[in-house]
Amino acid sequence: MNLHIAPDNVFTNRFYDNLSELDILKNNKVVVRTYENKLRYIKHNVPFAKLYSSDFNQIIGDTNQYDKVFIHQFTPLLYRWVAKNKFRELNWMVWGADLYNLPFIKDHIYEPVTYQKYIRKKWSFNDVVYRAKVFIYNQSFKDEAYSKVKNIFTWMKGEYQFAKNHLHSLQADHQFFFYENEFPYSQLDGLLSSSQASTADVNVKPTYVLGNAANPVLNHIDVVLHMQHAGIQANLTLPVGYGFPHYAKFLKKNLAFYTGGSLEFIDRYMSFQDYLNLLSQTNGMIMNSVRPQGYGNIFLMQYMNKPVYFNVKNISLADLTTNQIMWRGIEQLPKSGSEIIENKDAVVRLLSHSRLLEIYQKIFK
Repeated sequence: MNLHIAPDNVFTNRFYDNLSELDILKNNKVVVRTYENKLRYIKHNVPFAKLYSSDFNQIIGDTNQYDKVFIHQFTPLLYRWVAKNKFRELNWMVWGADLYNLPFIKDHIYEPVTYQKYIRKKWSFNDVVYRAKVFIYNQSFKDEAYSKVKNIFTWMKGEYQFAKNHLHSLQADHQFFFYENEFPYSQLDGLLSSSQASTADVNVKPTYVLGNAANPVLNHIDVVLHMQHAGIQANLTLPVGYGFPHYAKFLKKNLAFYTGGSLEFIDRYMSFQDYLNLLSQTNGMIMNSVRPQGYGNIFLMQYMNKPVYFNVKNISLADLTTNQIMWRGIEQLPKSGSEIIENKDAVVRLLSHSRLLEIYQKIFK
């Protein structure tokens, strides 16, 4: 029997669905850690409880009884729990924020203007409370917790190496894994109408999706300033319904200088179908993050043969190249018009549903 400690998140839904499709749920116990009294995003009937509570401990029982334990999103609040328990095999399923947002990692993930205008001035009571909980109750268990991890699961070798370089007690090996979107890529063609096929036209002002959320790691203002100074003509659509509301307000106030095209802020929650329709009607995506961010969205665009323009410092780009997925740097944004980049076959080779199910079968059987 395997144990999964997971957050209340839509990606946990798809993970559960894949276990069910393979008929291996009986070998996998999924427990959701949450401070809420009900699940907000997970549609399945799975047990949930507050971390460190008696209910949580009762649901899980002796951790040493499980063949494998998988922590989906290994936040610092779990250090004490991991250090105090015994495991036959402990595995870390990386989510991104549980690595790049660690308070003791000082790598610069913010570009200069975002840092000066937003990060340096930002203050949050919740952030202070979170850091206090980490420092008082968990920080002293950090090295012991990471030393227990046997495998790190991520599709990016660059991400694995980043973890190894920054977490010195970590001795884990790398294993390939990827969380699917609500629909596998094999089903996307049926959701897209023929009128939404990718086209390139040098005479029509393109529309780009800028980022995938209201998250300052996307360095929105820096890339819009670059576009303004470079004279790039393009309309920009900014999904800000997910992420940090305060940062969304900051963007609405501070991006008004842009004159290269229209700015549309989408601050409502969208279903997967709505979001897919939005992406399909644009000409590309701009992701100005230094750390990997929003790859579910990025691969959707690349599956549709739409270009994705990256910050060239993003540590995931070598993995894209290794997997023969073509990408562009933000400096390669055309001043006008749009382009098509044929990536559909490469995305399917890397992340086809059948391949991922084979990986699930091997890891979680």
